[in-house]
Amino acid sequence: MHVIAVDWGKDARKRSAYLSQLASRTIARLPFDGSLAHLMEQASSLDGPVLIGIDAAIGFPAASWQSLHDHCPCPPRTFADFLLGLSLPANFFEPVSTPEEWLPQRPFIRPPTGRWSLQAFVDASRQGLYRRVDKQLQAKPLFVTCGLPGSVGSGTRALWQELIGLAGLGEFRLWPFQGTLATLLTEDVPVIAEIYPKACYGLALAESLPAPLLSIAKTKEHARQAALVQLRNNPWLVRQRMTINDFDAAVDNEDHFDALLSAAALTRILLEEAPIESPEAMDGIAEGGMLGAASLTARV
Repeated sequence: MHVIAVDWGKDARKRSAYLSQLASRTIARLPFDGSLAHLMEQASSLDGPVLIGIDAAIGFPAASWQSLHDHCPCPPRTFADFLLGLSLPANFFEPVSTPEEWLPQRPFIRPPTGRWSLQAFVDASRQGLYRRVDKQLQAKPLFVTCGLPGSVGSGTRALWQELIGLAGLGEFRLWPFQGTLATLLTEDVPVIAEIYPKACYGLALAESLPAPLLSIAKTKEHARQAALVQLRNNPWLVRQRMTINDFDAAVDNEDHFDALLSAAALTRILLEEAPIESPEAMDGIAEGGMLGAASLTARV
C-alpha cells in the first residue's frame, strides 16, 4: 500500500508531493514535474494499491448540482461522470466576472478589479458556491479564482482540467464517486481523493485519534519548525516504527510542509486502522468527500 499526498495549486512549479510506503514504514518527498500526468506515471509504477490525496476540491456544491445535471444533454449520474464524460459545456472553465453571468454550467469566477461583492455572487448562485464541507471548515469558495486572500478557484480549475486530460491516458478512480475506498483499493489502479491540510494537521499531530481540526501559521518558518518537531516526537511514529525523510525541505517551504503533514496524517489513519471514510461524511453523487474526516472530533 502506498499513499501520495499532494499540495496543489495553479502554479505547477509550486506543487509538492510526499510518498508514504506503508510496507517499509517510510515517508519521503516524491520528485515530479508538477503535472498530474507525471504524478500518475509515478503512481502507476508502484506495486500494489496507491491512494493519492490532493489538496483541491473534487466535487460540486449540491445546491447547484441539480441545475447542472438537468441542463446536460446526457445527464450524468455523478460529478465524476460529468467531469470525465461527454456532458461538459464548451465554456465551463471560462470565468465570469459579474453575478448576472454566473451559472452552474459556467461556475468559475474572476471578479472585476476594484470593489466587488462575494455575497452578490453567493446570492446569484442561490447559495450554490459552497459544499457542506466548505462551510464546516470555513474554506474559501471553490470557484473564486482571485480577489480573495488564499483563493482556491484557480487550483480547482487546474486540477479538473488535468483530470480531464488524464481520462484517455490511463486508468484511475475518483473517490467517492466511483466507490468506497475499501472497494477501489482492490482494483489495482490509483485512487484520487480530496484532502484538506487543516484536517491533516490535527490528524498527524494529535496525541490520539479522533483528532480536532488544527490551524498552523504555515507561512512562518518558526511555526513549521515547531509543528515538525511535534510530529517527530509524536508517540505514534515510534509505535509504528516510521521513518520520515526530507524534514528540512518541509521546514524551508510551506508547500512541502503541507504535503508532508498530509502524508503523515493519511499514513497514521491507515496504520492505526482509524476510520478514513464514513457514509455520513461523503456524497458520492455531487459533493464528494474529505479523506480522514471520519477521524476528526468535529465531523465534516
